[in-house]
Amino acid sequence: MKTITLFILITFILLTLKTSAQEENSVREVPFQITLVPPLGTNRIHAGNTINRFSLNIFAGYAAGIEGVEFGGFANINRHSTTGVQFAGFSNISGGKINAIQFAGFANINNGNTKGLQFSGFSNINNGSTNGLQSAGFVNFTREDSKLIQLAGFGNFSHNIKGVQIAGFSNISSGTIKGAQISGFLNAARIVDGVQIGFLNIADTVKNGVPIGFLSIVRNGFKEFEIGISEGLNTYASFKIGVKQFYNIFSVGIQTLGDRFHWGFGYGIGTHLADRNDYKINLELMSYHINEGAHFTNAYNDLQQAKLSFSRSLNENVSLFIGPTFNLMISDYQKHGNTRSGSGFAPYAIINNWSGHTNLKYWVGFNAGIRIH
Repeated sequence: MKTITLFILITFILLTLKTSAQEENSVREVPFQITLVPPLGTNRIHAGNTINRFSLNIFAGYAAGIEGVEFGGFANINRHSTTGVQFAGFSNISGGKINAIQFAGFANINNGNTKGLQFSGFSNINNGSTNGLQSAGFVNFTREDSKLIQLAGFGNFSHNIKGVQIAGFSNISSGTIKGAQISGFLNAARIVDGVQIGFLNIADTVKNGVPIGFLSIVRNGFKEFEIGISEGLNTYASFKIGVKQFYNIFSVGIQTLGDRFHWGFGYGIGTHLADRNDYKINLELMSYHINEGAHFTNAYNDLQQAKLSFSRSLNENVSLFIGPTFNLMISDYQKHGNTRSGSGFAPYAIINNWSGHTNLKYWVGFNAGIRIH
């Protein structure tokens, strides 16, 4: 706890410091310095006004800057710019611009613009812009613009981004991303000019690019509600969201025309193969879990669909559609009293085979309905 408190105190003092507390205003350069802790070093009380070519800090060091190589057992602290290479067991802290390669066991913290490479066990924090590579075990933060690459175990944050963000959990851009955001869960940006790949993608506008994930929410993107009929799910409703190049589909439906009631819920993805003012062609892939009767069916009992649809606009907000559906029912469900598995959902089958305990039924059908967008 004492170490963390000391680290926070030093960082606060550095990032708010405008001038040196020393009487001397001139900055000098020396080829070499060694320090235990400031001011117990070869530069003594002049450390804050000294630029070092080679710096060795047994525990922690403080200087006006570095133009060369710096090693710190715990921390390297430079009041102004840093040029060259820094190695620190815990942290590198700089109050000015950076043109360097920084290695830190915990964090690199810079108050100015950064150009170069940053590697840390926990975080890289830049109060200005970043041009280069940031790689951190937990988080990278750049207050202004970032160019090239941010890699983090948990998250990346920047304003405008021209390059790539890759994170285990989230990438956030408060401005425009020109490039790619790739995360294990969340990508968020105001304007996307590139690609987002993650479980959840959020954007205000997608200009030239596409979000790819389980759910992509684009405020100025594609949204559509569909009510349809088919030979399988006799009545179904679907909601589509994303962009026209790639959208997510959430759907529910029922089958009432048959020996037994079935209902299902599903998820899918789709794209516009053709997009004209008066007509559209859509290709969609769907996967439904089909329930036998009113209750939930625990067994694997899934309907896989490839749907091709042709729509004609009635007006700006409403269109009618029709098209073929290619269906594959895969079922491990076994009705009580039956000797073999198989769902009763398929209205007919072109192919009806078993692979071990699993029943496979294939047929070609249709879908038709109305879309509101």
